[in-house]
Amino acid sequence: MQRVLDIDLDFFVFDVVFWPDQNTRPDPEEHQVWSDTDALSFLRNRCGLQGRRPGFVTENHAELFPLWRAAIDRGMLVPPFHVTHVDAHADLGLGDAGYVYLLTELLREPPEDRRYPTLGPLGLNDGNHLAFAIACRWISDLIYVYGEGGGSDELTLVMEGFERAASHVQLATLTRQQIERYLHRQGKPIAAHIEPAVPYQSTRWEKFLPERPFDFVCLTRSLPYAPVTADPLFDHIRETFIDEIDISV
Repeated sequence: MQRVLDIDLDFFVFDVVFWPDQNTRPDPEEHQVWSDTDALSFLRNRCGLQGRRPGFVTENHAELFPLWRAAIDRGMLVPPFHVTHVDAHADLGLGDAGYVYLLTELLREPPEDRRYPTLGPLGLNDGNHLAFAIACRWISDLIYVYGEGGGSDELTLVMEGFERAASHVQLATLTRQQIERYLHRQGKPIAAHIEPAVPYQSTRWEKFLPERPFDFVCLTRSLPYAPVTADPLFDHIRETFIDEIDISV
């Protein structure tokens, strides 16, 4: 089974940015960035990166979804594959409304027809791309690695038993009325269909060690979440660890 390391630059930013202005990058005076030495040490000593691996570099996280799709179509990635998600955010749908479309419409399609979802705030976006990849049954298991200020931001509606701290992501086919009742604390819904459970764990970076080396490394800049002072680190990670795959989507 292949193993993918998915790095968001905002993992290395503190304080963590929530509810960003999409047109302005964070203030460098309010959001500090790890030093190159500390960041590369984490990637080498905690993530096990030694040398360069094939992968993708994107500006925004939703852009990774079509790249994975293209890599799957070309046999470069073979699903289901493991994903370790190094990020300040879980990217499972908390903070936007894309989960409504995912759970009420997309899941009613066969898995092979879920690969071209609606895009945007009400569909696939930067904050929920992992939930959509799980809907396509691309991901075998998922680890979320976070730092100070991150964690505990899973969307309960995509977790097993609708419990935020569940040990699996498990998508459930629901109606809009069921979601509304759940959001108004009127009990847990009974799903028309439940997707296969995907093992999930979240952990702080100090406790993380991978079981095996990674086959792919993906890096996202996430401009609304990372100040311009993080750009040199982005370039350093890109040059040190990633052989970029040139693929059309």
